[in-house]
Amino acid sequence: MGPRKSRTIVFKNLLAMRRKKRRLKPVVKLSLLIICLSVFVYAFWTEPELIKKVFKKEEVLVPLEISGTFSSKLNDKMSSYIDYVEKNGVPPCRSEKELQKNPRLKPIKAGKNYSIDHLTHSHAYLSSKGKSLLDKIDADFGAKIKGTDLKGSQFIITSLTRTKQNVRELKKINVNASDRSAHMYGGCFDITYSRFKNKRKKLDSKDIYRLKEAIAEIIYQLMQEKKCWATKEKREPCFHVVSR
Repeated sequence: MGPRKSRTIVFKNLLAMRRKKRRLKPVVKLSLLIICLSVFVYAFWTEPELIKKVFKKEEVLVPLEISGTFSSKLNDKMSSYIDYVEKNGVPPCRSEKELQKNPRLKPIKAGKNYSIDHLTHSHAYLSSKGKSLLDKIDADFGAKIKGTDLKGSQFIITSLTRTKQNVRELKKINVNASDRSAHMYGGCFDITYSRFKNKRKKLDSKDIYRLKEAIAEIIYQLMQEKKCWATKEKREPCFHVVSR
């Protein structure tokens, strides 16, 4: 065997050894696969939102457009509805204990698109009509902001059903409080228009204005359909909504 042929054989052997080294053994491959799957499962259980972001396509959001100033159209007077409410609503309860035992009042919890504020002079209960109206506003508001730059926003309920005791206590600090409060009959609630919640972004004054008019439009449409009465209150910045 000549020197040249000998060098060729040595070179081929070295090349074969390198290739052999580069190849991972099946056991090593399986181990790496198990490690990768374990990391993925751990991340899925501990950080599910992170996994969603990795695999979810980036959503293109459009600005929430408002089609007018509807809040100024919510101008029903108390005289328009109080007689109807007193005749057809749930009879007023004297105390919170009596209210909780009333079978015609349903407990209200935070919804998909709204939260309930810390209540000081009312309780989170509504009649069937009142709850149906709130559910409708909740659904319509969610549909309106879906796919927009304000998706995920929530409106805030600041007052629901009051007892006679609540009304007496409220009159001590609010001279405008009335003995004939519609809040005592189960079908009335207040939605603040001065603040909203959004976990995705910090809301500025322009965002709050758009959300205010968006929910005002929903309430106005329900007024037109004879589903409710509504008033934009100024002393307490809220939409006072009464089911009918």
